[in-house]
Amino acid sequence: MSFIAQRLSYFDSSDFRDAIKKQALLHNPIDLSIGIPEELTPDHVKAAGIRAIHEDKTTYTPANGLPELREALAAKLQNDNKIYVKPSAVTVVPGLTTGQLLVYLAILDPGDEVIVFDPYYPPYPHLASMVGARVVYVSTLPTFQPDIPALEASITDKTKLIVINSPNNPSGAVYPEATLRKIAAIAEKNNILIISDEIYEHFVYDGEHFSIGSIYPNTITMNGFSKEHAMTGWRIGYIAGPQEIIDAINELQQYVVMSSSSIAQHAAIAALRQKPAHLVAKYKAKRDLIVERLGKAGYDVKGAQGAFYTFVKAPHNLTDIEFVERATEHGLIIVAGRAFSQLHGYIRISYGADIYTLERGLVILEKIAGELAS
Repeated sequence: MSFIAQRLSYFDSSDFRDAIKKQALLHNPIDLSIGIPEELTPDHVKAAGIRAIHEDKTTYTPANGLPELREALAAKLQNDNKIYVKPSAVTVVPGLTTGQLLVYLAILDPGDEVIVFDPYYPPYPHLASMVGARVVYVSTLPTFQPDIPALEASITDKTKLIVINSPNNPSGAVYPEATLRKIAAIAEKNNILIISDEIYEHFVYDGEHFSIGSIYPNTITMNGFSKEHAMTGWRIGYIAGPQEIIDAINELQQYVVMSSSSIAQHAAIAALRQKPAHLVAKYKAKRDLIVERLGKAGYDVKGAQGAFYTFVKAPHNLTDIEFVERATEHGLIIVAGRAFSQLHGYIRISYGADIYTLERGLVILEKIAGELAS
């Protein structure tokens, strides 16, 4: 008899574990697999965390976060996103993946249907399945933009939630305002909630970021500090939305996590006071480089208007696993696309790494394309 719960059958992180194993096995690997920005946590943010330790601000905080942080976040949402919420409608969470689970636990019952655009960030469908919801996938190929007629056709009387991620991981697609307004209209017509994960909002190179929560009140907006402020290991994010839902999340937080790190919260307050300079210009230059070089090498590049990923089809009808293995033979680590999609012919390439690492990786990708062409 197995002692492992059935809910674990909904998870398969083997593609990510394989990437980590390759890091250890390869000598001087070229890692374009992981979603970490190249920057270090800014000094003023680190100083705020250190100061919190020295001042003994290391005890539990309220489950929903420090009042001063929630006030700052409410102001940020109003100024940057045109989302008008009270501080009480903002809750602080220990990272957005934990936040995603808390949202699902708060709003989903077994049998509820959740619409997820494919490709997707893996926790969106898998955590929903784990809590007993039914995931409905809507393909965004070939452009990685939402197919509005397909979205409408996927809605049933059991549809409770649409999950949006723009800029998108893994495709880098940015959904324009016009598209998001159409999705909001569909959600309003059918009385459906929306989750909008906007963790990459400051990594937009074509067009502008638009927050669907600014026009549709039944939106749960999720964001955090990992990408823009290079605070991946600090594990600090936030959720804003209808007061009833935030209250339910806070009730869960009291029992599930007690509170987010007090030290990370004080650091987050400092982060909000000073945004990183030249971030968009640096990542746009890397985006332009990878799109140009991959295109010339024969890869079909779509999306890539934002975030720091591109999701490309493996050339010459290779499967994603076959391509990843070939890349590994050359010392390059990337992630098989099946981790992010129901399809098995794509690969995700991250350009969060520094330009030197990216250049080395592009040389390998060009070399593989040449080998396959010959």
